[in-house]
Amino acid sequence: MSKVVEGRGGRVIYSGDVTGLLLGEVGDLWDMVALVEYASQAAFMEQMSSPDRASIERHRHAGLAGQLNIRTKLRPT
Repeated sequence: MSKVVEGRGGRVIYSGDVTGLLLGEVGDLWDMVALVEYASQAAFMEQMSSPDRASIERHRHAGLAGQLNIRTKLRPT
């Protein structure tokens, strides 16, 4: 997936295994998290429907029981 993201000007800022929760409760703890920066919302939408992504979709489904994509906006300091 990182090649698909990077091919459209985005970058993986962080990825790592989830080892536990410090605060809160969830039904099923996630296996891993990743923080990705996309060049733009349009670039994100383009990669979501790209043939590159479609070609690896079966691997994503096999490796992920679930997924959230959360859009954020940087707070001014």
